[in-house]
Amino acid sequence: MQLKSLNVSFFFLLLLAVGVGVFFIFQPFLTAIVAAAILTALFKRPYHFLERVTHGSRGVSALLTCLLIIAIIVAPLFLVLSLAISEANNLYHLITQESMLQTWIEKTLSVVRNTPYISVFFDTTAFDQERIIMEIKELSQNALGLLQAAYQGITHFIFWVLIMFFTLFYFLIDGKKMLHALMGLSPLRDEHDILLIQKFVSISRATLKGTIVIAVIQGFLGGIAFWIAGIPSPAIWGLIMIIFSIVPMVGATAVWLPAGIIMLLLGNVWQGVFVLAIGFGVISVIDNVLRPKLVGQDTQMHPLLIFFATLGGIAFFGLPGFIIGPIIVALFMALSEIYRIEFGDQLKTYNE
Repeated sequence: MQLKSLNVSFFFLLLLAVGVGVFFIFQPFLTAIVAAAILTALFKRPYHFLERVTHGSRGVSALLTCLLIIAIIVAPLFLVLSLAISEANNLYHLITQESMLQTWIEKTLSVVRNTPYISVFFDTTAFDQERIIMEIKELSQNALGLLQAAYQGITHFIFWVLIMFFTLFYFLIDGKKMLHALMGLSPLRDEHDILLIQKFVSISRATLKGTIVIAVIQGFLGGIAFWIAGIPSPAIWGLIMIIFSIVPMVGATAVWLPAGIIMLLLGNVWQGVFVLAIGFGVISVIDNVLRPKLVGQDTQMHPLLIFFATLGGIAFFGLPGFIIGPIIVALFMALSEIYRIEFGDQLKTYNE
């Protein structure tokens, strides 16, 4: 009895086993590695510009690019989070002062009961002041628990950021060599490998430019509008609007529209009109005006696909999934296109 191709079978079995082991070793850092790859694709032009300025010093250019990313992405993110945490603390301490909370609830209930628009749809006599106070305190305690969990997660987040920048530094320096090595190992044609790389870069750029930038602008403007209208904790609401704006077909409307309506129902007419005017006239228009200019032809995915890819990515990978999800779906679509091109004639024959 003779075993054919035993060495080949054993090699691929060993390769699979070692590959699975390597995957589990790298698994805790996958999101940081993917984030570094995305930032490498987005900031390759500034890196090459700095490389010319520094007369070909790749290490210095990569370091300056990392500092540039810290200045325009990481620092503003920490600033917004610090403001939101500070306001959350102030709000919690305000709520725990029972006399101030009771006065505010009595005033609000008085306005609600004397507003005819509310009494048409709701039984205003059913509002129980003591129950509202208990529920607000319970909600504040839960929010404090989330805040404490966020504090505990800061160490992990800082470690994640350090891993991401360490990876980014070497991706900037040796990215081309790594890509050529991967293309050499890939059994696909070079033109197909290039198509996959282009899809990765295109969707990454579209997601960050067309989602993050617009979401930050909408959240910032919404927070300013809430601050002018006197709505408590505008920084927190601005951060919430940024998060909602990231999700396609949901957007910041889920925050500013109810806020404006509630202000009108409570009798704060000019505040409600102001919030709704800014929402309809500025925040909603920004998406239609800026997105075509920022995204351009970078993505040709259907909005429904982007919606499910974003939500599914967040559910599977956490917050970085809003970028990773669309990228994976885009790569699948690119592979489907390669399949259609390579086997199109056979598919026609089978489908006849």
